[in-house]
Amino acid sequence: MLAAILISEHQANLRLSEHDRLIGDDLVESVDRILDNVSSRRRKELAALAGQPCKQVAASLANLETYLRYVRAVALVSGDRLYCSSALGPIDRPLSAYPLAAGSGDSIGLLPQTRFQPGVPVLVIFHRTAPATGVLSIVEGDYIADALAHGVRYGAQIASMSVGDTGLINAQGAYEPTPVRRGAHATHVTSRKWPFAISVYSSEDFISGMHWKYRVAGLAVGLLLDGLIAATYLLAFAPRRLVLTAVRQALRRNEFHVVYQPIIDTRSRALIGVEALLRWQHPKWGAISPASFMGQVEASEMLGPVTEFVTRTAVAEMGRRPPAMPLRIAINVAPGDLLRKGFVAHVEALTALLPAGACLVLELTERFLLGKSARTAAIFSALKANGVRFAIDDFGTEHSNLDLLGRFQFDYVKIDRQFVNQVDTGGAELIKGIVSVAKHYGLQVIAEGVETESQHAALLKVGVPFAQGYLYQRPVSAEELTATLCQYQAISEERGDVHPDHV
Repeated sequence: MLAAILISEHQANLRLSEHDRLIGDDLVESVDRILDNVSSRRRKELAALAGQPCKQVAASLANLETYLRYVRAVALVSGDRLYCSSALGPIDRPLSAYPLAAGSGDSIGLLPQTRFQPGVPVLVIFHRTAPATGVLSIVEGDYIADALAHGVRYGAQIASMSVGDTGLINAQGAYEPTPVRRGAHATHVTSRKWPFAISVYSSEDFISGMHWKYRVAGLAVGLLLDGLIAATYLLAFAPRRLVLTAVRQALRRNEFHVVYQPIIDTRSRALIGVEALLRWQHPKWGAISPASFMGQVEASEMLGPVTEFVTRTAVAEMGRRPPAMPLRIAINVAPGDLLRKGFVAHVEALTALLPAGACLVLELTERFLLGKSARTAAIFSALKANGVRFAIDDFGTEHSNLDLLGRFQFDYVKIDRQFVNQVDTGGAELIKGIVSVAKHYGLQVIAEGVETESQHAALLKVGVPFAQGYLYQRPVSAEELTATLCQYQAISEERGDVHPDHV
């Protein structure tokens, strides 16, 4: 909860800075347009007048000033003194009376007033036409204030423009000598064209509203995370007894269900089987991953009821499939299932219920727990005599043991998704080697976790006959799978590419 609150405060500050920067960027662009307009209009004609006698050029200067937007007056400079004004005619003022900040081009400066209009701030732009001459334009501060006022409308308490050390002008058109406001949330944006900066200060109401908005969101996220942590603790870190009790109650309340992921032929993409996967939908905690509870289940007396639920459900639901299509039904079982009393009889009874053309495949997890037990080998033989087939799951991971392929009568090898993910980025040779080893033992290969067309093409190229993954279809309910089965059956009958050896 504390972390969520701290993160929400940080996010609120980031959002405020982003908001103020957007306003600042917009205001900089607006002021840039004003300065660009003043600097570029009639530039050559004005430069030609600089240095000439005021009596000769006064009329032309006054006429040119009328074409300039935002400008109150234009003055000609000679010898660093203003000598001719478009508004007043001959004048005599030192250029030093107008503090200027030099940029890459023209220089600009802010003045609180001029001697001719006291109390009215202005912006001056000086264009040096020659070493001893130039043109000085005086822009009404109200134009700058109008541009800054847009920032106030979008949540800024204060928006101001500052030019070096010459002071600032705010959205109310007032001049202030100090360009820094202390104790406020401020964002400063500098123009890339002109030597000025825009400062945006968010209003207290806007800052408070933004922080409250993110605090509420942070509290909500914190509560949600606390709930998830509590659920994770209950299902993953609570005493084993509590987890098994929850599983027992879930079986009794019908909270478990089975979903199915198709297994396809990589050459024709014909559906040749499905893998049955257990899912738990808790009424309070929602979907619960099997990884959270199967470890405890496989080491307890609940293994039998859970395995029997999955096998009975899968056989019953898949028994209602289109009868003419061959189908392989793969179910994950633990090595402890093979040694459990009554498991063989249970599987044999289920195989008798399978429709013609279907077979049951048991996928063994935690292969490293399989010992050199004569009883295990006998169970393999008994079940295979009843048409059951076996797959070694997640082959290639750290606990893989090639000796298992020779000691037990497996029919399939499933390549783990971590190797499939690398098949189109340099890992094809490893999978090609697994395919060769599988062929040596007379096994067929299934790649799991296929997600892209490039992975599919690479697997096909190295000789992997079967695959499953999100590329083909995500796990779905039996009802949703029915339409897929019918579609695959129609395609297969049209192509004539489904054969009994697919199963």
